[in-house]
Amino acid sequence: MNTADVANPSTSTTQNSVLDEAHAFLRLLHHETGQAGFTRRWRDVRAEITTTGTWRHTTRELTYGARVAWRNSARCIGRLRWQSLQVHDNRHTTDVTAVQRALVSHLHHATNAGRIRSTITIFPPVPAGGSAPIRIINPQLVRYAAWTDRGHILGDPANLTLTRLATTLGWPGPPDREPFDILPWIVATDDGHLHALPVDQTDILEVPIQHPQHRWIADLGLRWPAVPVISNMLLSIGGVQYPAPFNGFFMGSEIAARNLADADRYHQIPAVIDGLKLDENDRLRHDKPCSCSTKRSFTATSAPA
Repeated sequence: MNTADVANPSTSTTQNSVLDEAHAFLRLLHHETGQAGFTRRWRDVRAEITTTGTWRHTTRELTYGARVAWRNSARCIGRLRWQSLQVHDNRHTTDVTAVQRALVSHLHHATNAGRIRSTITIFPPVPAGGSAPIRIINPQLVRYAAWTDRGHILGDPANLTLTRLATTLGWPGPPDREPFDILPWIVATDDGHLHALPVDQTDILEVPIQHPQHRWIADLGLRWPAVPVISNMLLSIGGVQYPAPFNGFFMGSEIAARNLADADRYHQIPAVIDGLKLDENDRLRHDKPCSCSTKRSFTATSAPA
């Protein structure tokens, strides 16, 4: 398997585009917050970009930028809570062991014993003309493996390629394979290497799927992670891109009507139909899986009206 494109995706920005986005972002920040000193800050940032091709945000700029990026994500219904986003600044983290600790910390903070907190962990930026020092390959931090056996798939078919990559990197999987085996975190470093980091089950809060009237639902043995941490997106703030795992909240319909129901996922509709003893002409039998696209990035670069 060729992992070069996985470890080092192509990203390109020009100095002029970074200058334009940095100016727009700083103007927005000073306009919305009333913070003084725009002219001086822009002069310093412009000089830094002219010299290095990029610039470093202050902690305040980083926090504001991450929150505004969520606010600007039009397809995310949770963005109404953008001002409450918890920002973890991990721009200093480049060692894979430290990355693993940061991801565990994100999960613990976001899970919060079931009282979910929207959280973003920001890793070192993509340098001008280079590759990100650290990047997470998994689309979400909690994904279930897909095991093939005689043409059948045990687990989540959406993760078949990711499972194969993990095993190629030396992950053996559990001795007794089940439908909900948590995949390791696959981390790419700027030297082109991929690292499979094992995930401790105790760091993951999973919710067993039950129903107050239909007790047999529990017998299906279904479960799902409590926190949806999107982990392969890039956060763009003023022309600077950061790998940044982020979580909001799951919608029940996303889990029930897509992840567990779709024919190309866990395909539980037939089991539910049988359990409910539905008539052959019931509309539920004719539901079709939807195809949805996933937005891979969000940005805080926007000018005030």
